[in-house]
Amino acid sequence: MFHLILRLSVIVLATCFFSAAHAGEKTETWQPVVWNGERALIANAPGWKAIVSLERGRLVHFGPSGSDTNLLFATSTRQDPLGWGGHRIWLGPQRTWAGGWPPPAAWEHSGAESFTVTDTGTLRLVLPDAGQGWPRLTRTYQWSGARLLCGVELSGGTRDAQIIQIVQVPKSALVDVVPQPSKTAPHGYVQLPSVATPEFTANFTAPPHVTPSGAKLTLRHLSTVQKLGFPPQTLTAHQQTFSLAVARDGQSGNAVNEPDAGFFTQVYLGGNEGFIELEQLTPAFSPNTLTAFTISIEGSRR
Repeated sequence: MFHLILRLSVIVLATCFFSAAHAGEKTETWQPVVWNGERALIANAPGWKAIVSLERGRLVHFGPSGSDTNLLFATSTRQDPLGWGGHRIWLGPQRTWAGGWPPPAAWEHSGAESFTVTDTGTLRLVLPDAGQGWPRLTRTYQWSGARLLCGVELSGGTRDAQIIQIVQVPKSALVDVVPQPSKTAPHGYVQLPSVATPEFTANFTAPPHVTPSGAKLTLRHLSTVQKLGFPPQTLTAHQQTFSLAVARDGQSGNAVNEPDAGFFTQVYLGGNEGFIELEQLTPAFSPNTLTAFTISIEGSRR
C-alpha cells in the first residue's frame, strides 16, 4: 500500500511539475506592470513578451520572455531628445502635415486617453484627437500565437488619411529586404524624400547603405540619412542572436490614392539617431469608412 501511495505521489508531483513548466507557454492576457517608471501593461506568448506603455500610448518592448532583451529601440525617459521610440503610428501623407514636421502631439507625444482589454485578449488604446480634420486613432495589440498583431483603427475625421506604422529598432541592426526591379524602378526600390534626397526618384546610384546579398539586399545604418521605399513585403531586422520580422497583416478602407507610387514598405536609415525605422504604409483612405490596418511583429532566434 505504501508503494502504491508513493507511486501515486510521484505521478501527481510529475504532473504538477509538467503543468508548471508549461504554464508560461500559454498566451497571457494583459497585466499591469511598471516600465521605466511608467504605467504599462505586459502580456506573454510562447517564448516572447510585449510591454505597452500607457504613458506613451504604444508598444515599447518586444523580446524573449524571461529576459530584459528588447528588440525595439525605446528611450528610457520621455524627456529624451530622440523621442519615445518603440512603435510609432502616424497618419499621412507626411507632406500634408501643418508645418511639415513634427507630427501632431496626439500621435507622437500623448499617452492613451483610455484603454480596455477585451475578453479575447485585445488591448485597445484610444489616443487623443489630433484635430485639423484628422481621424482619431485607436491602437490595438493582440497575440496570435507568437506573433503580436499591432492594429490601427480610424474613426471620424473629414480628410483622407494614409496609415503609417513604424517599428524602431537599434541602429546596429541589419535589415533584409527583397528588391523587385521593373521598368519604372530599375533597382527594385526607390529613394524617398528626405534630407538626403529632395524628391521621390527611381533613377539613382545605389547608396552605400545597401549591399546585395543573393536575391536580397541588406541595409545598414551609416550615420547618414537614407529613406528607401520597396514594394509591399515583410522587413526582417537581424540583431546579434535574434531576428525581428515586421509584416503586413491586413487592411480595410476606401482607398482613394497611392502615395509614394505604392512603395508602401519603407526603411528610414537615420543620421545621428540611434535607430532604424521599419515602416509599413497603406494607400490614402477616405474618411468615415471602416478603416483599419494591422501589421505583425514576430521574433526568432538566429
